[in-house]
Amino acid sequence: MEKIIDHKEFNITSLKFRNVSSTLLSATNDIEANRALKKFLHFIDNEPLISDFILRNNIRTFNIKEVLEASDYYTKFNIPLDDSEEVAFIYQLLQYVSENNLRYSTVAGGYGTSNKFRDMIREFNREVTQILYSRINSYLRELEIKMGLNEKQGGIVINQGSNGQLIMAKHGDVQATQNNNNASNNDELLGVIKTLIAELKANPISETELQEDILDDLSDLEEATQTGEQPRKSLIRRTLDKLKSINELSAEGTIIAMNVQRLITYLGQL
Repeated sequence: MEKIIDHKEFNITSLKFRNVSSTLLSATNDIEANRALKKFLHFIDNEPLISDFILRNNIRTFNIKEVLEASDYYTKFNIPLDDSEEVAFIYQLLQYVSENNLRYSTVAGGYGTSNKFRDMIREFNREVTQILYSRINSYLRELEIKMGLNEKQGGIVINQGSNGQLIMAKHGDVQATQNNNNASNNDELLGVIKTLIAELKANPISETELQEDILDDLSDLEEATQTGEQPRKSLIRRTLDKLKSINELSAEGTIIAMNVQRLITYLGQL
């Protein structure tokens, strides 16, 4: 198997990963969380770049069944400090929950400051699931830099090694032909804009002036996208600058941060 991934395809993969992660990390009940978990695991297991990262780190096998049986319902998990084992433990824990159709709250009992499932799930995601998200996201960013994909040039040539791991190399000046559905792209962009507006209104950032300015720009972007118009270059540049400032103020893995990154990716392709 040989495949070439250029910067656009890589950005789409990164965007899809942030989308499925955002849905899981923002879940507030067992129904939402269990469905989102299955979609999250299905994506990372079937996306070659990410599944390769899991394969390289999922070396040590943990007996999750014994871990759960030995743990009190209200006890937090002792997550390994080693980087590779940290990934392996969290991945195997989430995989065990999904494969055995356990309620998501089953592993979240030791988290949160109240006995409400909503708080437990949110805090478990913040302290556990978000670690796996952050490790994968950092890996993708490092790969982007190493392969020159952040410069919108080159690409990644991937081949399957005999041990199942990917052999990756930089490929220069990849020319990829892509068929884009403009209506679909507009709908996705509009959805991200609306979500970010709602999140910023519900959870304002600390800098009031920046908050007001970005909401104005997002409203202008929303209006242009709804009418099918190409947003002005000056509006795109202005919005990107403010989004980058908000990204620095927002904690990684939060809903605002992930939607800011999604919108930056979309606007960077206009």
